[in-house]
Amino acid sequence: MGVSLYVTLVVVGVLSALLYTPVKRTVVVLGFLRPLETWQNVHGVENRVIEDTIACEDLHHHEPSGMLYSACAGDLEKAATWFPGAGSLDHPENAGYGSLVLINPKTFKSQKLSLDGFEGPFVTHGISLYSPPEDLNTVYIFAVNHLPNPLWTASSTEQKAASRIELFVHKVGSNTAKHLQSISHPLIQTPNDILALSEKEFLVTNDHHYRTGTMRLLEELIQAKWANLVHVSIDDANNVTASIVLDSVPNNNGLGWGPNAQVLITGATGGTITFAKLGENNKTLSVTHTVQSDGVADNPFYFSDPWAGLDGKDYSGYLLPGIGRGAGFPEDYKDPTGKAPLTSVVFYLPARAGDPKRGLMTKPILVFSDNGSSLRGATTAVIIGIDPATNGGKREGWLFVTGVIAPNMLATRIDFATALAQAAG
Repeated sequence: MGVSLYVTLVVVGVLSALLYTPVKRTVVVLGFLRPLETWQNVHGVENRVIEDTIACEDLHHHEPSGMLYSACAGDLEKAATWFPGAGSLDHPENAGYGSLVLINPKTFKSQKLSLDGFEGPFVTHGISLYSPPEDLNTVYIFAVNHLPNPLWTASSTEQKAASRIELFVHKVGSNTAKHLQSISHPLIQTPNDILALSEKEFLVTNDHHYRTGTMRLLEELIQAKWANLVHVSIDDANNVTASIVLDSVPNNNGLGWGPNAQVLITGATGGTITFAKLGENNKTLSVTHTVQSDGVADNPFYFSDPWAGLDGKDYSGYLLPGIGRGAGFPEDYKDPTGKAPLTSVVFYLPARAGDPKRGLMTKPILVFSDNGSSLRGATTAVIIGIDPATNGGKREGWLFVTGVIAPNMLATRIDFATALAQAAG
């Protein structure tokens, strides 16, 4: 048993008497009750491996172009030894040089973008896209970069990481992305994911208060409200202002858009998805409700069914991907060989989960599960629907799943009537 898991079990035992209900919930979410030896894989009817997609933590669908965008570390060893997002801060000298990657969901081919005006390092994590309504072929890409702090020394009080946000712009059809700005601010501390509001404005989650050690572990186990969500804006002179807009979601992690400008916020180790609305000037957030899932909830995605009603069914809904056994993640992540098994789960919630009146009664459905043999540690998932007119009338879609320490992205073709039938409305 590794040190991390041992400490986890001890802490859980000590806290159980005082915090029985939340700890019991955390035990379920973190997969203590899912032994690897009896793990059952749940895949679609066909799998495709996407080559040259190494350690891609986040994935976004740009609907106007139909393309998928990701940020990938590109090197498993470097990703394992320096990635502050997973508490891996032992080797700042080994920071990686990641890349922005496009994936064509029709050909299953990937393309690495050349980064114009940017040299790195580029330690990738969450990303977000924004296209102006008047120019949908222009894509602004906000990307987290976990740089080592050049001011840190063993005897200093400086943090090891100097994480910031990189802003790029890409023209659909080109093979380059131009670097526009590096965005830093004292409130951007442990950035995980981003939600672009415009080319000059975004939200970003700080997923932990504590970066390493026992207090970080405690923060996760007791679901302490020590993390926060920050609004950031950039003026015409590239000055950066920021303010905290939400601090009520423990371990807030992934961000996404739901229908009607609904903001999605996941609480990773709590296995929750919180639904919110932006207020005046995008500088306030009002929470409507929170829905519980049964696994770690990383980057959320809302699938809007393009063929809703065609067969009397609407398969629109929310995806919640995550590490299947989060209890072993801190140790298994740092395996430089990439051999330690990291399991994956993807849960689905039907669209009614986003309704404050009906959402609390909605139960998650497991649509994907893997023991680490086909995919190593899911952190993001996207569904691309298949046109029934080109598919013999069948209602299917490709579920693209990838992970922060996965050697490749996986696409699995799922039959909606089978995988999502319990939830369709």
